[in-house]
Amino acid sequence: MEEDDERDEQVARSTMTVADAWASYAATARVDVVTLKSYESRYFRHVDPVLGPRRVASTSREDVEALLAGIASRGAGAELVRQCRVVLGLLLRRAREVGAIREVPTGDVLLPRQARSAAPRGRVMTPQEFLLVREALPTPGARLLADLLVRSGLRIGEALALQPQDVLGDSLVVRRRLVEPGRSSSEDGQRFALRSGTKSGQERRVEVGGPFAAELQRWCEQHHLADGDLLFPRRLVLPEPSGKSFPAKIHTTPLTPERLAELGSFTGPNGRTYGHGTVNGYTTGACRCASCRQAVSEYSSARRRARRDQRAGAAPPRSSATVPPGRGGEAGADAFPGVSRHAWAAQWSRAVKNAGLEFRPLARQTRHTHASWLSGAGVSSERVAGRLGHRDERSTSRYVRPVGPEADPVAAVEALLRQESPPGGSAEHPDL
Repeated sequence: MEEDDERDEQVARSTMTVADAWASYAATARVDVVTLKSYESRYFRHVDPVLGPRRVASTSREDVEALLAGIASRGAGAELVRQCRVVLGLLLRRAREVGAIREVPTGDVLLPRQARSAAPRGRVMTPQEFLLVREALPTPGARLLADLLVRSGLRIGEALALQPQDVLGDSLVVRRRLVEPGRSSSEDGQRFALRSGTKSGQERRVEVGGPFAAELQRWCEQHHLADGDLLFPRRLVLPEPSGKSFPAKIHTTPLTPERLAELGSFTGPNGRTYGHGTVNGYTTGACRCASCRQAVSEYSSARRRARRDQRAGAAPPRSSATVPPGRGGEAGADAFPGVSRHAWAAQWSRAVKNAGLEFRPLARQTRHTHASWLSGAGVSSERVAGRLGHRDERSTSRYVRPVGPEADPVAAVEALLRQESPPGGSAEHPDL
């Protein structure tokens, strides 16, 4: 009996596919659920369609190089290609642990040449541009949150998880973060969760100055925020919903055969006849009536459910909202008192558009703005890294970008030698 079991295990190892190796890794991975979701997205979008059915024992270095080259040829950036190599390496190392392979073929594979060339990193906002965006934000809470992000360099999840007791003296104590694992990946079936610890796993203090810390204290007193409450709850940051973003559904009647017969057919732009209330009527026939939109909506929803169930199983039932310890809350999605990163990004993007900037800085790039302002003012990279929560200063170097339109290097040096600012106009300067 034991010999039969051992033989079955050997057969399973010899026939293990890349998809099997991924499933084994995902079931045993000791990483944060948000990180695992990121790995899962990279795997199913880029790795599984190409290598999923292939046996790991027959996966070679050439297969890995071809996969990465294909991803890069479709316009993917160097970081995405690198992440796909990481995911493939993780699942192949798992296959080695269970005895399916002896060597991992991703160890010394270089990124494709087109992915290694660094893309332009752009620039960050000037203080004047930031103030324009800040004034375009819809609420006082949103403007205060923007001030905090650009003054502290906190990650958005860290800022949204701050509580009144985290404001100490002239500093902020960063000790938790707001994450969004999703209902299908969280242990309690909730979309949001407050996790102790930062991304690096270490608590840190970030000085913001006495005046701004006092402003945060006044904010807490004005809105009766007690210890354990969120410093930036949704009710104080986001505007009241207008109802335009989530209109009532205009199609509620099922698309039964009887209803489809009542809806009838039409002639598309190519001269062919299509039925109303069908996917073909929407896609090929270019009809945008309510019934054709309903057909596409139902089809897309069914596909999303099938993919979700295939990857992670059915979502656990929703029990109650995840709220800060000791605070009550009603069940349901709307009971969570915090601001999601997506909601904040939407408010920020709308403010950037209304501010009329020449470029479109993203909400998460307030960290890049903070680092670039400090670096330009002469703050050491070690201190900047400490404020950002980086263990390695090389990570910080990727955050530093030009402030405003990039100046000409020769003109900038000559202007500095004349004890003047880099020239922004056509004024002539006397010779040295």
